[in-house]
Amino acid sequence: MGGDYHKPDRYSAFARNWKLIGITSRKKWQKSSIQDKVLWRVLERISKSEQGDAIIRHACYEAGLLDGEMLQSELGGATATPLATIELMCLLSGTHAELRKINGDPVLRLIDCPYSDVLAGLCSPNTICECHLAGTVHAIDRKSAINRRKKMCTGDPYCEFVIE
Repeated sequence: MGGDYHKPDRYSAFARNWKLIGITSRKKWQKSSIQDKVLWRVLERISKSEQGDAIIRHACYEAGLLDGEMLQSELGGATATPLATIELMCLLSGTHAELRKINGDPVLRLIDCPYSDVLAGLCSPNTICECHLAGTVHAIDRKSAINRRKKMCTGDPYCEFVIE
């Protein structure tokens, strides 16, 4: 029967033809990479613009608000404290954090920076930290403010945070 042969599907034919010219199946192209590239170019232009710093600061703050609300719900809503919420964020991201009492007050120490590779080359981790954590704290308590008493970015061995 002439019509019973197995006709290869389009994907198989495509893969076979591309292997002939040296592109392996390990090479992957994803549509989402276009979006990432475009967004990075937009961020580069924004960061170099006149109002770029303010735009990035506000975006980091808003991201902190969203993250704080989500993490607070994970910690049990009203019982969550700002420092416990930040500690959870760090632990979930694989960053070493220690919540402890010093002179009777809760203090959060970060041994690793969770912001060191965020927007690398466009914005300093110090700015991202300041704005994102302010948003995270405000998601839990609008009247509170975070104070960073020690900063790794200025040579301290760790960052140390208290809530005021």
